[in-house]
Amino acid sequence: MNTINQLGLRVAGITALGLAVLFGLYWGGRALLTRSPAGETPADTSFSLAERQQDNDGDGVADLYETSYYNTDPAKSDTDGDGMSDLDEILSGRDPVTPGPQDESRPATGSQVGTAETFTQRYLASLPDDIPREQILDQARLEAFINANRGELLPTVAADAIRTSTAAGAEAIKDYLDAISSVHNTSLKAVTSTDIEAAFRLQINSSQSQPMRDLVIALGKNVGVLEGVTAPTEAVGLHTKLVAASRSLRDNATSLQNIQQDFVGGLIAAKNIEALGAVFQEIAQDVRALEAHYGLE
Repeated sequence: MNTINQLGLRVAGITALGLAVLFGLYWGGRALLTRSPAGETPADTSFSLAERQQDNDGDGVADLYETSYYNTDPAKSDTDGDGMSDLDEILSGRDPVTPGPQDESRPATGSQVGTAETFTQRYLASLPDDIPREQILDQARLEAFINANRGELLPTVAADAIRTSTAAGAEAIKDYLDAISSVHNTSLKAVTSTDIEAAFRLQINSSQSQPMRDLVIALGKNVGVLEGVTAPTEAVGLHTKLVAASRSLRDNATSLQNIQQDFVGGLIAAKNIEALGAVFQEIAQDVRALEAHYGLE
């Protein structure tokens, strides 16, 4: 696949939102939303899988998140020495760097939930009324809810929403592939997984929301541009998938941006963005097949 069109696919397709971000939020839970996360934003977001998973004290919280989100000691499983591990304190909504008893209030659950408009409210409503506070963010329970409420990954794209052309052959395919390339089509902005992860870290770690907001705006503009591209008949299936995946990425990035208002909804969005990586890989394979067929590699 040539460089120009590879960059074009990166306009709409990220490989995945880093798993470390997803699980960092997973462990953070309500604590992430009720106190200002301590620590500075890591300058380098290009962490290897081993670096993302490293957990020197074996407390279940990766070192990266101990230093970036919670300001806990990655060499101690109980940073504040109060007898409760860092992980248990984070899961229960306590501050892992402040020893001793803390506010044990918990959100309403079950029938106590007055409205269930957000995913977070629906999740809380699905729990027993008398569930212990430390079990509200049980990982298995939360994951089951997320998987059951993710919905369809790709939205339906109406046939008349795709502009088509009867033009065929190598020149028509080349023009189409150039139209989805940010190198040839300057109306498109290249957005990568690193861009989204870095912007999201800034939003969570230091309350800098503008980078994430800018990316969501860019993704929305990209969708509009792609919807205006004319696809040759033989590329209609490919383009339909590209438009659907791009809409899904835009919508899920918006939910991720709004995680402060709907924590569980943000987790669902992160999971969906991760899954979109496989969809964009399929799109890349389809593009390579077209290029190989017409000798455009």
